[in-house]
Amino acid sequence: HDNDHDNNSNRLEQGFGLIQSIGVNVMNMFGTGPLISLPLLIGTMNGPQALVGYALAACLSLVDGLIWAELAALYPSSGGTYVYLLNCFGKQTWGRFLAFLFVWQFIFSGPLEIASACIAIQQYLQYVWI
Repeated sequence: HDNDHDNNSNRLEQGFGLIQSIGVNVMNMFGTGPLISLPLLIGTMNGPQALVGYALAACLSLVDGLIWAELAALYPSSGGTYVYLLNCFGKQTWGRFLAFLFVWQFIFSGPLEIASACIAIQQYLQYVWI
């Protein structure tokens, strides 16, 4: 009877807490894109005015975040964008098709995101070994 208690107490908790959820979302939103593109933009524009574009993008990201928060409050279920597309465009009409396309596009975007992260890591590791 005592072994049952030990087995249950050693179970891995399945789920994210607040800190883990924030970490995953920050990595998904921020990623390595700005770290790759910022030096290129500053070099091309010959100055720090490229940061104005990032400030405008931050404002648009705030608006985008508020829209996603409103959708999450409107459709509180697991599935995110898939559920939003399904409900907004209809479960029997375009919603099914658009939700399918959203999931299917990850076949292409997933490897590209991983590749861009590898490029960023490689660029930063050059500073360590050179």
